Amino acid sequence: MSEWRELAVEDLCVRVTSGGTPSRKRADFYADDGIPWVKSQELVEAKIAVTEEHISEAGLKGSSAKLLPPNTVLLAMYGANVGQLGWLGVEATVNQAICAMVTDPEVTDSRFLYYALAGARVNLIGKAHGAAQQNLSQQLIRPFKLAVPDLATQRGIGEILRSIDDLIENNRRRVEVLEEMARAIYREWFVKFRYPGHGDVPMVDSDLGPIPEGWNVQALTTIATVNRSSRKPGADETFKYLDITALSERYIGELDSIAGSQAPGRARRVVGPGDTVWATVRPNRRAHALVVTPGDDWIASTGLAVLTPSGVSPAFLFETTSTTAFSDWLVGRATGSAYPAVRAKDFEVALVIVPDVAVDAAFAEKVSPMHELSWNLRVECSALTKLRDLLLPKLVTGQIDVSTLDLDALIAEQVA
Repeated sequence: MSEWRELAVEDLCVRVTSGGTPSRKRADFYADDGIPWVKSQELVEAKIAVTEEHISEAGLKGSSAKLLPPNTVLLAMYGANVGQLGWLGVEATVNQAICAMVTDPEVTDSRFLYYALAGARVNLIGKAHGAAQQNLSQQLIRPFKLAVPDLATQRGIGEILRSIDDLIENNRRRVEVLEEMARAIYREWFVKFRYPGHGDVPMVDSDLGPIPEGWNVQALTTIATVNRSSRKPGADETFKYLDITALSERYIGELDSIAGSQAPGRARRVVGPGDTVWATVRPNRRAHALVVTPGDDWIASTGLAVLTPSGVSPAFLFETTSTTAFSDWLVGRATGSAYPAVRAKDFEVALVIVPDVAVDAAFAEKVSPMHELSWNLRVECSALTKLRDLLLPKLVTGQIDVSTLDLDALIAEQVA
């Protein structure tokens, strides 16, 4: 097994620096097709190849921003995301809230440094200071020591963890493609009305504008039941709690396991396969998702509206309540200033266009497999993330000998 020694971050790098923000008063300092410019909120534990903003050559020269090479390791130094990491997949610049570390290729594998910092994050943030918010600085980061093996072992560790992250990233990209395909088909069939056979069907007037003959405009309650079932968790059971915090747009994150005896009073809603769940607070956040294959032990918060399809397919119900028009309806019905919220009644009376049975069935046949694959890929991502998080601290501290690790077997076991 490789010898390990403690080295400071500055000893592992040829350059440790921060960036800058070109003056917002100079329009010529920014350019849509310019140099990628990374902001600290874009550090999300992943490779950065695309940025929200770009700066021009004039902006680079007229500010403290610096051009950095691919594989530069990035660390957020202050703000809400202090300690968050990323690495450059392209040549780019960064703002002043980011510490950029360009590794010495003779000493350090850049991906090992990234993972070593991730493993030491708690200790590093513990050195941060500031009353209102924790702040790191180059003066704290440069001398921060990490356990480091020889370069070959670093590369082996980096390769193992990178392989897992690459699988996670590949799954996420596939999910994005599947989600966009499902949305695009919905728009084509039910917004533009270019569904199979549409040329033979005349359009007629409705409360929501022209629709194909044989279709209807109905209140949502005619095609779905809102909050169909509730139950109180038993004191001796453990359940997965689907709370508003686990929900974002078209996505359900990790659920907490909670003992029934400790169940929050809001843990009441029953959810089943094919249900669509919507957060009732701040509907402008569009926090909603399709529940494809939940566990029998799932219970949702009463802060969510559970929509169970009764007259249409789960695929159609989800996509029609996923539209901007539907969320705008909810926003318009919300009451309360600090925490605007909607009620079950607001969902029930929302008007939706309902296609004929044959079109709905054809849509479900085409789109449901996309929803199912998207769900399964996310479940796999969750399993891979847990595996990475289990291995990372042990690998970057030498507790596991990377040369004896069978990654394929571990992955197969984790995602089975």
